[in-house]
Amino acid sequence: MSHQLNFLRAAGLMAAASLLLSACGGGANIAEPTPLTDIEAPAYRMETLWRTDGGDGAGEFVSGFRPAVAQDRVFVANRDGYVTAIDVTSGRKIWRSRTGERLISGPTAENGTLLMGTRDGQVVALSADSGERQWTAELSSEVIAAPAAANGMVVARALDGRIVALDLATGDRRWTIEHTVPTLTMRGTSPAQIVGNTVYAGLENGKVVALDSATGETRWEQSIAVPSGRSELERIVDIDAAPLIVGNELYAASAGNVMASLSLTGGRVRWKQAISAATGLASNDSDVFTTDVDGVAWAVNRLTGNETWEQDALKYREPSAPVLYESDVLVGDYDGYLHWLSADDGSVIARGHPLGEAIRSRPVVVEDRVIVLGADGDVAAVRFRAAGG
Repeated sequence: MSHQLNFLRAAGLMAAASLLLSACGGGANIAEPTPLTDIEAPAYRMETLWRTDGGDGAGEFVSGFRPAVAQDRVFVANRDGYVTAIDVTSGRKIWRSRTGERLISGPTAENGTLLMGTRDGQVVALSADSGERQWTAELSSEVIAAPAAANGMVVARALDGRIVALDLATGDRRWTIEHTVPTLTMRGTSPAQIVGNTVYAGLENGKVVALDSATGETRWEQSIAVPSGRSELERIVDIDAAPLIVGNELYAASAGNVMASLSLTGGRVRWKQAISAATGLASNDSDVFTTDVDGVAWAVNRLTGNETWEQDALKYREPSAPVLYESDVLVGDYDGYLHWLSADDGSVIARGHPLGEAIRSRPVVVEDRVIVLGADGDVAAVRFRAAGG
C-alpha cells in the first residue's frame, strides 16, 4: 500500500498497531507502479564500483536506516543488531559489530561516534574506529528516526512524542520535552536538526518547533498543516521528513498536503504549497525538490513557493528522498533503480539498476560517487559517466 496508508500507528492500541505494522510492511502498493519507459538518449550511464552485503537490512519494516559516511568509510546498520564499516573506495569490510539490540535507525556519524536507535527505546553509541560500544541510553519508546548529533550533543526522537537530548561523550540525559501525539499517525518520525544553539523538529501534529539546545525550552513553534476532515485518516498531518535548513530558511513538508518555507529565526511562514510529502527534501540555489506520497517528483521555487516542475514518471514507484548529484536530482525506487532527473525541467536523463531490492533511504553522495543502501541490506557505490565518455 502507498506511503500514506502504509505506516499508521494507533497510539492507544499498541498491540493492534504492532499487528498492523507487521502486516503492512513497506513494499505493497494500492496502485500499480508506473512502468519504466526507455530513455531515448540518456545523458549518462551508470557504473557500479562495488557492491557488498551489509546484513539483513530492514526488510519490509519501516525504518530509519541510512548509510553514513565518515573517515573514508561507509557505515550501515541492520535489524539483527549488526553495524558494519566498509571502505568507501574499495567496498572492503573493515569491521562488523554485533550490538545484540533490535536496531531500527541510523547510523549517524559524529566526531568518531556512531549512533543508532532501537525498537526497544534505546540509543546505542559505538566507536567509528573499532565498532566497540561506548554507551547505551534508555528512552521511553522506539527510536525510529536516526538520532541527530552536533556540538557535543545527541537529539533523539521517541515514537511516543518525547524529544531527548543526550551528551555525545557519555550518553547522559540533558533534557526531555514532550508533546501530544495524535491518535492516528504515519509510522515514522522526523529526524531533528541541530544548527548552532537550536534544535529544529517537525512533529506529528503538523507543527515545527525550535528548541534551545541547552535547555530544551521552546524558542518558537509554527503550524504548517492543520488537521481537517471527518475521519482520523483524513486528519493526518505528520511531518515525517527531516526539516531542510538553508541559510535563514527552513523548509518542511507534511503528509497533510502542505509544504512550507519558514524563517529560521522566528518561524514566520514565507509561503505554502499544496504537496503531501514524507520522504525528504533537497535544494539548489533556486528550487526545493521532493517526492510526494504518490511518488510524484516536484521542484518548487525557493523564493516564491511556485511550482517549477512536476514529474509523474515515478508515480507509485515509492521513490526515496532526493539528493543533488552533479547539479541534478537523484532518487531510488521500490525496485532498486536509481533515476536521475534534470533539475531544470524534471525530465528523466539517466537510470541505473544497482540493487535488486528497494532503495528507501536517501542516496549519499561522496565526491563523484553515490552510496545506496537496499532494504534487504545490500550496499553499493555507483557513479554516472557521460554517455559518450
